[in-house]
Amino acid sequence: MKVDIVTRRDGEEAVVAFEYEKRELREKPMALDVLLQAQATSMPDLAFRYGCRARNCGVCTIDINGKPRIACRSRVREGDRLAPMATLPVLADLVVRRDGIARQMHGRLANGAQGNDLNVDAPDVYHDLTACIECYACLDGCPMHARNFAGGLPGSMPDGEAQPDPAQGYKWGNPFSLLKLQRIRVDPLTTEAGQNAALANAIELGLDACVDCAGCKCGVGIDLMGQVVGQLLEAASGKLE
Repeated sequence: MKVDIVTRRDGEEAVVAFEYEKRELREKPMALDVLLQAQATSMPDLAFRYGCRARNCGVCTIDINGKPRIACRSRVREGDRLAPMATLPVLADLVVRRDGIARQMHGRLANGAQGNDLNVDAPDVYHDLTACIECYACLDGCPMHARNFAGGLPGSMPDGEAQPDPAQGYKWGNPFSLLKLQRIRVDPLTTEAGQNAALANAIELGLDACVDCAGCKCGVGIDLMGQVVGQLLEAASGKLE
């Protein structure tokens, strides 16, 4: 089974047609199986991430045929194209720089709560939102996140204009950052001041971009529109420019 693997080094992109050897005739390999075999055979310097069995789920996300997919859960077929996520800067091959998203939330999560991940008295929606694995698949097609790159994707900045520095945290948000803030708002241990601060942070991160957005999709099935974005837009009614 032949699969195209996109590699990127020093700004140069190449496409390698890799022949995956099935372990049995009816095998339907996951994308991660293909990458592991490629690295073990003809592409020993292939760079990619995965955190299976290391409590680091979500980092193996790549683009498959132009859409973000979790590599260890996504089956591939003849002719599929495996590439780095288009929504984040590429470090090497299929490895993207993820820290700009996490740094964006520094200082925005103080809420007066004591920590509530296992609080059985929390509403169901709170526990639903804890299912997020930070795969960042939700960044795909997000107009709020696209603002970080002059309305496009990493690498699309106008000539002479510098890329945003992930080390400083991105200025504009994304569905993941909104989820983190909404989880604060529905946490019964959060003070009223903390709830108000979380909403203010969502607005500051660019919640107005969600008003006319067709919607975002979660890599593990969280209802981002119904449980996160819609709730924040309703709460911010009259406060968006």
